[in-house]
Amino acid sequence: MRLTPLRPTAIAAALIAATVLTGCASWFEGSSANPPTPLAKLEAGQKVSIAWSEKAGDVEGGGFMPYYQGGNVLAASQDGAFHEWEASSGQRVREWNVKRGFSGGLSANEDTVFVGSANGELLALERASGKERWHAPLTSVAPEAPLVAGDVVIARTNDGRITGFDVKDGRQLWSSARTLPQLLLRNTGSMQLVGNEALLVGQAAGRVAVLRPATGDVLWESALAAPRGATEIERITDVVTRPVFDNGQVCAVAYQGRVGCLDARSGSLQWARELSSTRGLTLDERNLYVTADDGSVQAYDRSTGRNLWLQTGLKYRDVSGPARLGRYILVADGEGYLHLLSSDDGRLAGRIKGDFVSAVELITLPDGVLLLSRNGRVARITLG
Repeated sequence: MRLTPLRPTAIAAALIAATVLTGCASWFEGSSANPPTPLAKLEAGQKVSIAWSEKAGDVEGGGFMPYYQGGNVLAASQDGAFHEWEASSGQRVREWNVKRGFSGGLSANEDTVFVGSANGELLALERASGKERWHAPLTSVAPEAPLVAGDVVIARTNDGRITGFDVKDGRQLWSSARTLPQLLLRNTGSMQLVGNEALLVGQAAGRVAVLRPATGDVLWESALAAPRGATEIERITDVVTRPVFDNGQVCAVAYQGRVGCLDARSGSLQWARELSSTRGLTLDERNLYVTADDGSVQAYDRSTGRNLWLQTGLKYRDVSGPARLGRYILVADGEGYLHLLSSDDGRLAGRIKGDFVSAVELITLPDGVLLLSRNGRVARITLG
């Protein structure tokens, strides 16, 4: 396969997926190089349940992770549909369709939904009806959900620009741009807010930055991993999943790079270990948990970076990033199985088959885990 270097302006039309760049598709897409590891038989273990599961619509390509706000779950789909459910019961609260394409997921405040359009605009829509309140032009398509930080809504576009807009009227408040490498991984979600105080941003070339949401000022930018190799493809080292903040640390993982943690105030690197992931990570008070691109799940001590355990029983099964569920770690695979792993030693502790195909992402809720699958199903997962 011949790859042509891309100008930043062409990225929206020809983003290169990680599975193509690594030379083998995921097992779910028919790879014969690495057949999925057969599932080991489990004796009676911890029960895991699907509290509810609903169809959200077409979410092909990722970037449409549902949004949890005020006890409800909100979701958008590519065809302009909006759904809102009670998080606890899955009961439908409202739905509407604006009959225009959305480019990625949404965020919301009490009365307004913010979402990118397929033709490169940021839309502010009335939460109750979908009626447009304002729209603002973007410099490119926004493949991930905008984020709301108080009076500012923040969007990142395919050309690498991050822009802040006034929540009330869509007036541009600030804009930040950086030079992009010639080749990039598809990035459908690597921004994360810490309250209204900090915006964590995973970037190309193995870098992590923290911005001030109100002004766009860069508080710090640090290298988690450095590009290596003789070719442009070998040198792709992008952070394409969300950095995570907790207790003075910002932790992240890069494709063909490293996983590690940085000091949240200064950006200085505390530790890093060689690992490639486009699946993401999660933290608890002691450990960092991450899914590598081969499907193995690993745990590291947050203070020292010491590897605590490695679970290889799910390799090549198109495994999602991890989420915390009680005292366990939850992942999903490409066949729709949900797997519980012990946070202490990584052993497989529970399993259930869902009505979905391969999870795009899992996020921890106050009383469960929210899942989005590639066939457009939104589900809430609980213990027991």
